[in-house]
Amino acid sequence: MIIELAVAGYLQCHIDTMKIVGDEIKCYYICQDTSKEFASTGKQFSCPKNLYVDRDPIPFKDRFKAK
Repeated sequence: MIIELAVAGYLQCHIDTMKIVGDEIKCYYICQDTSKEFASTGKQFSCPKNLYVDRDPIPFKDRFKAK
């Protein structure tokens, strides 16, 4: 219950792909607002299935605009 309250204000992202590059694992995530996030870790570890990002989600009207 406490964990749920602690991450309630964060944007949740789910793992999309993982790539091993040298001694690192590169973790690519897709967030609830369709944006993408990136993290990396050592090969002896693994990418978490969920990543919580401390930022506001992209408004729905702006999600599919060309960059």
